[in-house]
Amino acid sequence: MWKCFLFFMLAALTFTYAQDESFREKRGVFTKNFEKRGVFTKNFFGGVWGNRPPLLEANQPRTTCTCKCGERNEESRIVGGREAGINEFPWMAKLSYFKRFYCGGMIINDRYVLTAAHCVKGFMWFMIKVTFGEHDRCNATQRPETRFVIRAIANKFTLTNFDNDIALLRLNERIPMSGSIKPICLPTDSSELYVGVKAVAAGWGTLTEEGKVSCKLQEVEVPVLSNQECKNTKYTSSMITNNMLCAGYPKTGQKDSCQGDSGGPLIAERKHDHRYELIGVVSWGNGCARVGYPGVYTRGLLKVSDDYYAYGQHSQIKLPTCRDCSCGERNEEARVVGGSTADLNAFPWIARLIYHNSFGCGASLINDKYVITAAHCVKGFMWFMFKVKFGEHDRCDTTSRPELRHVVKMYVHNFTLTELTNDISLLRLSRPVEYSFAIRPVCLPKDAQNLYAGSQATVSGWGATAETGKWSCTLQEAQLPVLSNEECQNTKYNKTKIKDVMMCAGYPETAHKDACTGDSGGPLIKENDDHAYDLIGVVSWGYGCARIGFPGVYTRVTKYLDWIRDNTEDACYCDY
Repeated sequence: MWKCFLFFMLAALTFTYAQDESFREKRGVFTKNFEKRGVFTKNFFGGVWGNRPPLLEANQPRTTCTCKCGERNEESRIVGGREAGINEFPWMAKLSYFKRFYCGGMIINDRYVLTAAHCVKGFMWFMIKVTFGEHDRCNATQRPETRFVIRAIANKFTLTNFDNDIALLRLNERIPMSGSIKPICLPTDSSELYVGVKAVAAGWGTLTEEGKVSCKLQEVEVPVLSNQECKNTKYTSSMITNNMLCAGYPKTGQKDSCQGDSGGPLIAERKHDHRYELIGVVSWGNGCARVGYPGVYTRGLLKVSDDYYAYGQHSQIKLPTCRDCSCGERNEEARVVGGSTADLNAFPWIARLIYHNSFGCGASLINDKYVITAAHCVKGFMWFMFKVKFGEHDRCDTTSRPELRHVVKMYVHNFTLTELTNDISLLRLSRPVEYSFAIRPVCLPKDAQNLYAGSQATVSGWGATAETGKWSCTLQEAQLPVLSNEECQNTKYNKTKIKDVMMCAGYPETAHKDACTGDSGGPLIKENDDHAYDLIGVVSWGYGCARIGFPGVYTRVTKYLDWIRDNTEDACYCDY
């Protein structure tokens, strides 16, 4: 009984804190006159303190009436946006407090959500529920993925000026990634100001300044302003700090984020890979879509604590384990004998094995601590002499500094050179790999029964481009059809050579594409239903390279899924 009483007292104090804070600050539209009209309550569950200006300086006039005579009521919708496509923004998260929607957020990795600090300050973090994969939040028949918050990290944020309006929410369980749930990319260029960029804000906020919050996710495109442009609007210069970013149409006020959109993302498309990165967090504004008052967003690299950084401007990105990862997501569409040069970092999981300073084989990153390669690449060698390089494209470019790890443990399956069966091994790295645009793991297949016969697969590597040719400096790729084992046994190979733990891929009749010397241990991948890539084969052996009647032979990864999992239990896997 006492526990229940204390709980409700704490809840009441939380709400009292939020209400008293708003009156104490006397922010523009949130005066006691508005409270009588019920506007505060509407905005509390439609964005908390979002989209209102910071406290004006003492020498500035305080406005308690925002009406204008002769102002026509125009339809304004996020405001001025449109309904987003279903799961168009798979990183979107919805925050609820006491079962009421009040703010947005975005997934940055499988354990953390980023939002605005004003969405969590003064609240009981353990009462915040986060849902993912939603489009129509009013659809009671759907069962979105739900997590609870076990820690809220908001540092150096104050309601007096809304500076540093950013927070991390740690979830009680990891988020399973899927087609409808994926993280947003974090910026990599700390000097980018995004001025003039057409950015997109999304949220379930109100469609008009004093309207109801939306059932369906809305999106709006707004141009990013320079901070100087923003300071020249109706905002006072001191209100816009370097940690803020403005976006919108101050001259016309036609498009903007609004109450309930707080904590949601402002995103921009990257030119180099056409993926979206987070450039701002919906923070505040004077009203919604008002002339002279663009939306104000939190701009990044804000340090949230000693151990956690958000994204952005002044420091290196630092994320907790498991980091921002979406396994098997290629950065470019696909375009090794008969292949072509792969696009830069097109296969972020591919690695190069170095033994005694000499390149010998390829490998594939499958989690933060392990790579898979062929057993024949490592058996009989001293494991402590191996190095593994990640994030490379041109291995001959001496100016690049690829990520480097040493091998501290080696698991080699029951491999023999007489039959070439079980040609697979795992290498444990000296320390976990930090994921980035250029370094991410490949997915492991989910269906152990899939034989992939008839599928189009892709092999990649730095091996020889002809049977007697030199090894390539730049990463090569080739698309190959997967053959059934029966088809492979009917080629020029001896039938007994092709085991059920092997798979064949290539063009036995024309032999115009194949893996070759130096590609050993590298990946054979196939796109899965989630448009990510599964590792289905490991380059193993073949008679020559691209010889008629002799397709390439690969280790069939689905035969070793249990063995892989059993030996990598200490690692952190990305989910789909």
